[in-house]
Amino acid sequence: MKIDFKKNVLKLLTGISIAQIIPIIFTPILTQYFSPDEFGIYGLYISVCSILGIVASFKYDVAIMLPKRNSDALNILILCFFFTFIFSIIFFSILNISIDLFQENETIKSIKKYYFILPLSVFLISINQSILVWLNRQKKYIIIANQNVLKSSSNSFSALLFGVKNISSGLVLGHVISLMVISVWNIKNLFLDFKINLIDQNLMKKNFKKYIDFLKFSTPSNLFNSFSNIGMTTIIIIFFGPEIAGLYFLAEKIIVLPISLITSSISQVYFEKASKLFYSDKYELLKLTNRIQKNIFFILFPFLILISLFGKNLFSLLGEEWMGAGVMLKYFSIYILLKNIYSPVSHIGDILNKQKTLLKFNISLFLFQLCSFYFLKEYNDIKIPLLTASFFGAIHYLFLNNYMKKELIKKL
Repeated sequence: MKIDFKKNVLKLLTGISIAQIIPIIFTPILTQYFSPDEFGIYGLYISVCSILGIVASFKYDVAIMLPKRNSDALNILILCFFFTFIFSIIFFSILNISIDLFQENETIKSIKKYYFILPLSVFLISINQSILVWLNRQKKYIIIANQNVLKSSSNSFSALLFGVKNISSGLVLGHVISLMVISVWNIKNLFLDFKINLIDQNLMKKNFKKYIDFLKFSTPSNLFNSFSNIGMTTIIIIFFGPEIAGLYFLAEKIIVLPISLITSSISQVYFEKASKLFYSDKYELLKLTNRIQKNIFFILFPFLILISLFGKNLFSLLGEEWMGAGVMLKYFSIYILLKNIYSPVSHIGDILNKQKTLLKFNISLFLFQLCSFYFLKEYNDIKIPLLTASFFGAIHYLFLNNYMKKELIKKL
């Protein structure tokens, strides 16, 4: 099992490594064509469409991995497509009606021109996420790895082309193009072994009821979790403006890229493996979880120490206007560490059916971080609220990790 797990992680790691190296190479070039303000607006766009894209299927995408029978999983996948379509139509209708009601708000003004693009991005993000879980269930890790490379390369090359053409919306347009490219790729690979005869309305209804806790608890839980993580750029834009948000967005992007080389590949393989071990060998599942987290800590801790000490020097290579991004790194490194120790094994909460607990956790995390910025904004310096929000975030993940471990031990 260990050999199989490592092989599958390696398959994903190879593709993800290439996928992450591409933006690392392109980011210093893109900073020459796009300003911190434009990176801030791009971060706001990414926050909005990613937050909504994550919940557009009402988290039934997670349930695709859980049934024993492929027929049930396939019908849940179709449910995800249906929910995503309805969600995107409603989102577009709300935007179309309300976008002119907030003309005085600078944040709304800055993203108004993307209101046609946002629902499309939400739809494509959600559809692709559902298909990826299906491919993960089928252990098609080579296809997933290639998709990561395709997404990253199409995004970076498109953004650079728009930058050269001096198109200020180039970062957003590059992301949309990459979503379209990988949608074609994923749908093509989905239909290679798609058995349409297995689609059954009764199975859809049965699985809708069986996994309804994902709708009731996981959807709001993931919404708050996304606000706490992806939505941090949005919070910063509200309190400190697009330029500071752009610096934070780039700092987080640079630090997360190499970390996600490891965590995202492990997370996908862990989800598939843990879903089976939970029914067959819970003790081995606990050992696997502990082993992953220990290795992640020994990799991340020295990396984050170095990036905190030399972040300013690193970002000075991009130009003087970006040095502030390097200074910010040290103020949220502890949060990144604790979050990514838990992140690769975070699906343990879904497997243990702890959706209610995760909802409470994510609401609490979001409120603590929002309050950190709201009550400390008067300092007119992002360092203090960012450090406070990071501290509270780290404490939350420390408690959540210990709680899930105890709950798993109870099942032994």
